[in-house]
Amino acid sequence: RVLEVLDTPVELFETEPHFSFLPKDAPHVEFDHVTFRYARGSFAVRNIDFALKRGETLGIIGATGAGKSTIVRLLMRYYDVSEGSVKIDGVDIRDYATSDLRAKFGVVFQNDTLFKDTIRENIRLGRNLTDEQLLEAARRAQALEFIEEQGGLDAPVAIKGANLSGGQKQRLLLARALAGDPDILLLDDSSSALDYKTDSKLREEIRLHCADATKIIIAQRISSVQDADRILVLDNGKIDGLGTHEELLKTNAIYQEVYSSQTQGSGDFDKQGGEQ
Repeated sequence: RVLEVLDTPVELFETEPHFSFLPKDAPHVEFDHVTFRYARGSFAVRNIDFALKRGETLGIIGATGAGKSTIVRLLMRYYDVSEGSVKIDGVDIRDYATSDLRAKFGVVFQNDTLFKDTIRENIRLGRNLTDEQLLEAARRAQALEFIEEQGGLDAPVAIKGANLSGGQKQRLLLARALAGDPDILLLDDSSSALDYKTDSKLREEIRLHCADATKIIIAQRISSVQDADRILVLDNGKIDGLGTHEELLKTNAIYQEVYSSQTQGSGDFDKQGGEQ
């Protein structure tokens, strides 16, 4: 049975690209009326439609289970869409060689993992990056100070980062995502354990030093996405609103409710069925 599993072909994996040129003037990232449902389940997202120019930032807000993380996984082709298409530079992601596609991303998932190794190897993650690049990524991620306190890049990391605090783990994962200057930066609730001051410094570093990267930021805090070029409000897998912070404050009831709850000191998603 073990050998049968090991010999099973990898699904959703392309060894060669299936296109010869990139269309001109195409959006950098585009979801074209995307619907996805699990094989034996309900719809995860329905009719998701947006386009981002290179360097733009999209914030995504919504209650737990609204489909936020599904959008990130569809973009990286962990799943294939049920309807519609996901494109990068005008090319359907199914036409990219999978290794080329995944190399475009710097990503922090909601429950990402740190390994029992050094801080250096946890940031590098097998890539050909110099110590200078790793330290610069750590500085941008607001992780440099605690890394120096731990003893530098050679300091050990326990299994799942058990010897680090929640905020330290998140900053190390952010440094991993920022290292190598990714083409597309995907942050899935990656600053929830950071205090507001550190989160603000992180957003400023990303704004200054990742200007050419297209950024998709999923967050519980509106303050983490309010400066985005556009903010997408998800509700039960559908787009409930899409606009700037100011536009959504005027037109979107969900956004208004969450903003009100957070600015009045509760700072959570209780009214939307989510979490702090």
